[in-house]
Amino acid sequence: MDANELFDKAGISWRNNKGIGTAFVPSPLNDKVLVYNILAKVYSKNDKATTIIITNSFTERTELIEFITHTDDEENNVEFKKLIDSKNIRIFTSKFFITSKWWTITNLCIVYRPEEYNVTIMDYLNTCKFKLVVLSKLLSNVSDNSKLYKVCPLLDCFQQAELDELRVSSPVEDMWIDVTIDEESETWKLYKYYSDYITTSLNIFGSFDVMQQARMGNASLNISAASICAKIAQENGWNEHLDMNYEFNVKIDELYNPNNLHDRATQTYEAIRNRGNLVTDYSGKLDKVLEIVKEHNEEKILIINKRGEFATKVCNFINEYSETEICGNYHNKVDDIPAVDEDNNPVFIKSGKEKGKRKSMGYKAQMTMNERKFNLGKLRCLSMSNAPDKSLNVTADIVIITSPLCEDIKSYLYRFTNIRFTDNKIKLFSIFCRNTIEEQKLFNKSVQDTHKIVNKDEIMANSKNNFDFIIAD
Repeated sequence: MDANELFDKAGISWRNNKGIGTAFVPSPLNDKVLVYNILAKVYSKNDKATTIIITNSFTERTELIEFITHTDDEENNVEFKKLIDSKNIRIFTSKFFITSKWWTITNLCIVYRPEEYNVTIMDYLNTCKFKLVVLSKLLSNVSDNSKLYKVCPLLDCFQQAELDELRVSSPVEDMWIDVTIDEESETWKLYKYYSDYITTSLNIFGSFDVMQQARMGNASLNISAASICAKIAQENGWNEHLDMNYEFNVKIDELYNPNNLHDRATQTYEAIRNRGNLVTDYSGKLDKVLEIVKEHNEEKILIINKRGEFATKVCNFINEYSETEICGNYHNKVDDIPAVDEDNNPVFIKSGKEKGKRKSMGYKAQMTMNERKFNLGKLRCLSMSNAPDKSLNVTADIVIITSPLCEDIKSYLYRFTNIRFTDNKIKLFSIFCRNTIEEQKLFNKSVQDTHKIVNKDEIMANSKNNFDFIIAD
């Protein structure tokens, strides 16, 4: 079921309830579509009908007018402009409606995104024959929700399972961005060292599962790591009486001595982590991220990184090469900072023994502040780790994933129910290091039919595709 079908279902639910009800329209759906659909149905039957729409703020009023008069249907755009000009449709802010004591009865009243239960508005709503309340979140006072539902019962629409299906099937337009590590660099030499070490270990143990048992034992069978290592050693010709005068036996002892096996298993997992960090946090990616940010200088961007440490580097790098601070951190790998407000003014303690001293902001306060600044347009980018806070509630235009070792976009769409995108199509940039585990992981990722990789053929044509290492991230 796509978004249009969900909105059609909601309209039918409202009509079947005699044109009365509250619709809870969570992200990623655009709740303005429901308002438009209801208006279109009402005015297709009665072009003389009168409607009042009450919004929270003047900004929401402006955005709603813009939306219903600038659709793909030019004929409807002209008609709605006439209806607004003739005052058949009036759109007021809640403050204006309450202070003006408006009481002219209309056919339809729509209350758009109220944040609290207001008696004046609800009393007026009760006098209208048709009424719709559109919510994108519950009212701030929990008890007010039940009061609202007595005036406008909650409609049976937008079920969670339907929303989850819609969210993960959103169209994605993915641009792959490759970065090459210089083969003469220390980074590449270290990368090859880790890859060779991991490959050798896998040849010794046979599988990652056996390697893990050599490190931790087999709890289900109650076999210790030492016993596992001893068994592997014996199977490969090692014993404690090897004659070390022979070079072959020296090599056998080096590789299969039980103590060495345990150490190697432990060190291999450390090598896997280090190799992963080398590519996920490769500094050559910073320029690519900055290029994307500069090319899309009017758009809001979420930047997802494998680790918080690199997320901080990305944030600092963007701000260093920008005229003003445009990126904020949204993760827990940041140091405490002196507290500031949304306008970067210092914040001081107002009472108590430490009155007058500068407040400090930990990572949670910084995340909350940066989320608010992002929503207010004071930041254009948020740099986050692979597992950002699920409560993140923002609208974005673009997503940059700086490593294929992060989760895929489908996982993020499923998990983050409060992230919305301004376009029906999600613009994604996937950055990866050439000829590494990142390239192999990217090439092997399965994608849905709705996920289009715009330059896949070009990228794959230029690949050496000679992976001689084991993927383990």
